[in-house]
Amino acid sequence: MNVIFVMADSFRYDNLSCYAATSVKTPHLDRFAQQAIVFDNAYIGSFPTVPNRLDTMSGLFSFINYQWQPLPREIITLPQLLSASGFITQMIVDTPHLIGEGFNYCRDFDGWEWVRGQETDRWMTAPREVKLPAAVHKLRTPEIIKRHYRNSAWWQGEEDHFVARTMQTACRWLEQNQDQEKFFLWVDTFDPHEPWDPPQNYLELYEKGYTGEEPNYPQYCFWRDVMSEAELNHNRALYMGEVSLVDRWVGVLLDKIDELGMAEDTAVIFVSDHGFLFGEHGHIGKSYIRELNGRMFYEAIPMYDDIRRIPLMIRIPGERGGRRIPALVQTPDLMPTILELAGLVSTETVGGQSRTQALQCGVFDTQDWQFKPEAIHGKSLMPLIRGETARNRDLVICSNTLIHHSPLLAKCAVVTEDGWCLHHAGVYAAERGAGGLAGVRLIDSAAAKIPTAPALYNLAADPDEEQDVLAANEGLAHDIHQRYVKFLEEIGAPEQHLTGRRKLLRTGSCWLVTGAGPVQQRLQPPPVSPTGRYACRS
Repeated sequence: MNVIFVMADSFRYDNLSCYAATSVKTPHLDRFAQQAIVFDNAYIGSFPTVPNRLDTMSGLFSFINYQWQPLPREIITLPQLLSASGFITQMIVDTPHLIGEGFNYCRDFDGWEWVRGQETDRWMTAPREVKLPAAVHKLRTPEIIKRHYRNSAWWQGEEDHFVARTMQTACRWLEQNQDQEKFFLWVDTFDPHEPWDPPQNYLELYEKGYTGEEPNYPQYCFWRDVMSEAELNHNRALYMGEVSLVDRWVGVLLDKIDELGMAEDTAVIFVSDHGFLFGEHGHIGKSYIRELNGRMFYEAIPMYDDIRRIPLMIRIPGERGGRRIPALVQTPDLMPTILELAGLVSTETVGGQSRTQALQCGVFDTQDWQFKPEAIHGKSLMPLIRGETARNRDLVICSNTLIHHSPLLAKCAVVTEDGWCLHHAGVYAAERGAGGLAGVRLIDSAAAKIPTAPALYNLAADPDEEQDVLAANEGLAHDIHQRYVKFLEEIGAPEQHLTGRRKLLRTGSCWLVTGAGPVQQRLQPPPVSPTGRYACRS
């Protein structure tokens, strides 16, 4: 069986009518949901973009050993296994972080194509003069938004947008490779990630007549610090327009699969890597990234449901569509699932040699490899799909990397099968130990309005995670925490990364990335704001 894997970055699960009551228009993915198996409780493992892709490619919870980094050479990847088993493997990607700056996530594919221009991609150099869409203090890294507008200055219409070019490239590849005996196609679009710039007709599905500034690449922070309510609502409309644009062009790809007669022997997976906050819990973004007085502040915020939960739909020839599976599943489960879809149920014998160019062109350093199925953390979802079991996991862990022990990047959420969520706050500054980032300085966490204490939520009674009930359920919180620590031990987390995780702390801190100087910063706390909810939910 062929497999097509479609990743859309930052696509909130509740933008799809199969998951929530929503005003977002996604007719093509709605139709796909009727043909596919829909996973109601799909969660990320490692966060964010790049660590998530590493989980998917490796079947590992990479947060215990890796961070945002190039593809590690020692990792045996999904395309590596499929190529060694006779599949033609292809990556078509516009997500710049997978290819640019030497990240090399295309390494083990037989072929790959990078659709240029997204976000940080250093592609076009003209026009040099670019007008910012909003005041500098409202934008995260203005130089990146300028780069985006240079890269898109040549666009003439909808077909030139990133997701459109990526899906058209995938369609051409399918046309050219329809006679391949078996193939694996990874299609990865960075949309609907910011900067949000959908065509005007897509924006007007959700908003008309707006004339204000457009902070479409916003600082990640307490939203009232950097924008008005009208600007926040405009960003929601831009995002929803971008979601509808993604839906339209994923629909083009799905139609091409049908047109070429591939649907009968091709499984199709649609998934995202994380969500995004648009006012929920007072924040915009998925972390805290804010430039103040020439210094960049970074902090992980709690991994709320709107960030950690993702859409996951799998259409499989011969399997009845429209079914829903409530079991807990996670990103690392996708690798063994795809292997089983590809007919590689027993992969003990898969091995070979990987080659890395060395010395000069045509000279390679070879490395033997042998895949050990028991070494991965993911579990195939096929037993759930076939109805052989109703359970996959009794809890899921959605985590920032453990490499840096401070609260900077160590926050995580633990969701249990019976509907509780424990937020682990990271490690207190005095106990962070080795492995902290160079140039990181302690600041007043209250200034950023970021919770640093652990919290416990009853998701059945409080799905929006607004009422922390840890104080009334300390025994339960400690039980979930112990299960979390046991899980980390079972998947081989190094002891140096476990030390601080063995405690469920009641305090924490926020960190400043400065790059120079042992300066302790104090910020003025922003005004208190009521928790906002996402406009398109009703």
